[in-house]
Amino acid sequence: MAKFLGIVMTPLDVQVEGMNAVMDRIESTGAAAINCGRTLNRQADPHTGFRAPPLDIDGYSRVFDRPVWGEHELYLESFRTKKPDLSWYDNLSYKPEWKEIPNDLDVDLPDKIYESAKNRGWKIYTSVTPLAVPKLRDEDKMRWIDGQIPDPHRRVANQGCPSAPNVRAWAIAAVLDEISQQPRVDGVCLDWVEYTTYLLEDHFSCFSSHSQQHMQELGYDSEKIERDVIDLWNYLHNLTSDRLDHTKRIVQNPSEIIDLLVRFSGFCDFLRFKSDVVYGLYREIRKVMDQSGYADIELVANGWAPPFNRSSGMDYGRLAETVQCVRPKLYTFHWSSMPRWYGQVLKVWNPDLGESAILEAIKAWFNLPDDIESPTFANYHIPRANEKHPVHFETFAHRVDEVVRQVGDRVPVTPLAHGYVPLEQWKQTVAVVRDTAADGMWAQRYCYLSDAKISALAEIWNVENEGRPMALSSFF
Repeated sequence: MAKFLGIVMTPLDVQVEGMNAVMDRIESTGAAAINCGRTLNRQADPHTGFRAPPLDIDGYSRVFDRPVWGEHELYLESFRTKKPDLSWYDNLSYKPEWKEIPNDLDVDLPDKIYESAKNRGWKIYTSVTPLAVPKLRDEDKMRWIDGQIPDPHRRVANQGCPSAPNVRAWAIAAVLDEISQQPRVDGVCLDWVEYTTYLLEDHFSCFSSHSQQHMQELGYDSEKIERDVIDLWNYLHNLTSDRLDHTKRIVQNPSEIIDLLVRFSGFCDFLRFKSDVVYGLYREIRKVMDQSGYADIELVANGWAPPFNRSSGMDYGRLAETVQCVRPKLYTFHWSSMPRWYGQVLKVWNPDLGESAILEAIKAWFNLPDDIESPTFANYHIPRANEKHPVHFETFAHRVDEVVRQVGDRVPVTPLAHGYVPLEQWKQTVAVVRDTAADGMWAQRYCYLSDAKISALAEIWNVENEGRPMALSSFF
């Protein structure tokens, strides 16, 4: 029996292609669940809408595999189909936004999708980005160690500070608002409930006043943390070729790693603090869900894959104590850009260093191997639709199996494998994840899966192979 498979989709897919066409294609893969929200879309212009797919900083070549009203990139306007239940937001400083749905949109479409899924025997999951607060005030935003608020144009996820009381209250209310809507879902998947690590500077957040107070409340020495984190920040601003070479050697030398942990224990405390914050928020959300009558709804955690998760606060081992599933992200189009995103910052900080030396160090630090010799920043960008992604896909196995080891047998591990890759690399993705110790996989998402990719997913994922471990039954 094949492992669990789920497909992430949106009502937009059905708006464009029709109910039966979309659901039949999903069914052909052997999927047992969908992850679908309750938002409708219509075409817009650059002044009134947002680009789809999103740029994610500078992904101007990123497009959908499946055309949306004849276009592979376009501007959309979105509309929630369910009015927010304002009772969840009583006494909160932030309130949800709402705009009336145009008459030409079928407000009942998400309900019809859920009904179709139920009739096919699938489980239904919705998604929430709890730290995405409308009209977020400066005092509740993330801050790097140098006191700066991150530039929103260089952000993929504009979350609020997870230590800010107003942000945490909003996060809980947003989850309850979504899962209280009808029809009822089987689970809710939370995205970006972490610090994220898209930028090098993100590893040095958050040092807002809320975070520093939270450190003290949790028993940390905030001055020691700040001192050691500033030391690392300053070190990266004063790199030499020898220092850069040394950092590459450190990641391969356990004794030197231990030495660093001892000498800069404040930075380790910083990582532990971020883990405490993320775990604490998940635990609070789970507790309130249970108290509010939603104990039967699964709580699912999306997050960065190793090694980035340690800095983003996603301690999967601890999260397994309170969530019902974890979904580490395998998004190679981001990994294809991150050596440049990180490297250009290091180059600004250290103008005498060469591009190749910087890039080789970054790839060593974060386990992003590729076959590019004498790399330059131009080699690293969000790829075009049919452009090969440079990172070795075999690293998926290392990342996924590490999460499985952290979690143990407490909850299922079902990675989010992104479909924005060329067909041959998609085949490789499916095969590699299938053969890991993971309990299953989610394909992210329908609009990035051409008919050829859907066929490949069905053929590769559902292959019976006695030589590899298979889940005895779907955990759903």
